[in-house]
Amino acid sequence: MTAQIQRMDRAQRHQAVFFALRRLQAPLLDIEMPRDWGVDPAVVDSLLRCGAARLDGEPDDAFHQAIARLSRAPLFESEVDPELAESFQLEAIGGWISVGEALGEMSEVQTDRIIILAREQADYLDQCMDSTLMVVAEEELRERYLANVGSRLRAYSLGYFATRNLEVEGRCHEAILAASAGGDLLASEAGRELLNGCDNYSSEMVSALRAFPT
Repeated sequence: MTAQIQRMDRAQRHQAVFFALRRLQAPLLDIEMPRDWGVDPAVVDSLLRCGAARLDGEPDDAFHQAIARLSRAPLFESEVDPELAESFQLEAIGGWISVGEALGEMSEVQTDRIIILAREQADYLDQCMDSTLMVVAEEELRERYLANVGSRLRAYSLGYFATRNLEVEGRCHEAILAASAGGDLLASEAGRELLNGCDNYSSEMVSALRAFPT
């Protein structure tokens, strides 16, 4: 997958990080943030809409303005000791800020760093699930998935979410590299399938996070 990133141009790398953060999006939308963070849901919605509007890797004033509005929340002026779901929200927000910092360059290193964030969060959730005595719903389905996953993904010896994230990431990278130059991937049937795949994965992540006590 690193080799795939190396083959991408700036716009394609921007698409790759967008899909990576899409896989972390549901915790931002479906789980309420602590009130003392002072984060307006409308500001988060604006950030996500602006973040999806242009995926060419170039500077984007509207997106940077959305980041600036978010950054004025009290969250950024205080120390935070997040619970599990909140840590996923913070990492997703940090990922979007990293995108804003990368625009105009969107180097391989910057791209890889943001994509690795999605991988690390998936692996972290697997570790939390392995260490808890709780039974998280649909455990049998996850075990069945790991038992039947292809040998290429099984070779990593990862848990369910880390493996699923790599599976979806691989599909995204392949579609990005196969898309016609200058085409709007998100508006195509292939793009919509990728968005659905990222959203389904992200929804599964939220279901697991909600199983942990607050």
